[in-house]
Amino acid sequence: MNIYTVNENAMLSSIIAYLENDNKNHLSAILKISKFTYNPQWEFSNVIPNQKKLYGTLRVPLKFKKIIQDELNYISSISCELYEDDDDYYFLGINNVNMLAIQIEELEYNNKYVMIEKDSVFSEFIKFIIISKEVDPLQKKYLFEACECGNRNNLLSASVMLGASAEMLLIDFCMAYKNYLAKNADNVVVSAFENKVINARCAHIRLTEFLKRANSNAQLFNTLGFSDLNLNFSFFDIVRQTRNDSGHPTGNTITMEEFKILIGNYIHFIPKINLAITQLNTI
Repeated sequence: MNIYTVNENAMLSSIIAYLENDNKNHLSAILKISKFTYNPQWEFSNVIPNQKKLYGTLRVPLKFKKIIQDELNYISSISCELYEDDDDYYFLGINNVNMLAIQIEELEYNNKYVMIEKDSVFSEFIKFIIISKEVDPLQKKYLFEACECGNRNNLLSASVMLGASAEMLLIDFCMAYKNYLAKNADNVVVSAFENKVINARCAHIRLTEFLKRANSNAQLFNTLGFSDLNLNFSFFDIVRQTRNDSGHPTGNTITMEEFKILIGNYIHFIPKINLAITQLNTI
């Protein structure tokens, strides 16, 4: 039986949601791989009779501990806003940041094995890859290597693999839209789409030319779940730029936190795109 008005998992999930809504994605990414626990006190709150004081503790991976400590007042204020005090406890916020013990699990895909941090964004993505029936086998190889390299902190290689997957996904989506046009538009439109989009010389031009044409058919894409095409598809360009920076001697680098955010967003992006591809091919 839960003795708190907001259970520990709900508290952590709600803090993460609050941070994401406040565009604090670097903090939410850390808390997604952290734990929250309550620490009830014997001391009375002196607010109402017999009410005890209650604090919270965050357990985070060691390399992120200082980041969370520096932001603890902000995160604690969110937790106080979320908790509903009752006759038993008066919640005073999060007052401790402790280290989270690293737990490792072994995962296998296509006869390749990887030892990876349990419940990390990388392990969750690999599990998604293993069970997904919609993701193309070649895409799975790109994404498995992206997670494998990311887990080893080989972020340049990981970014290139993620970029290759994103480019392939964009091509598949464009091909699905071409199939839709072939059944619902005249040959001039189909030919122009093939020349400008399918045969584009690079991913940036392909995305730009695709958006020009797709925006003219915004109602269709709205029914597919894309209410703002430029915003929805900006993710492709973010991954493309990251891949280009990593694959060429630009001097630009990506941090582990930034790469985890990309991976975390990608795992939600792929099913949406794949569903739209299926729908376009059947309309």
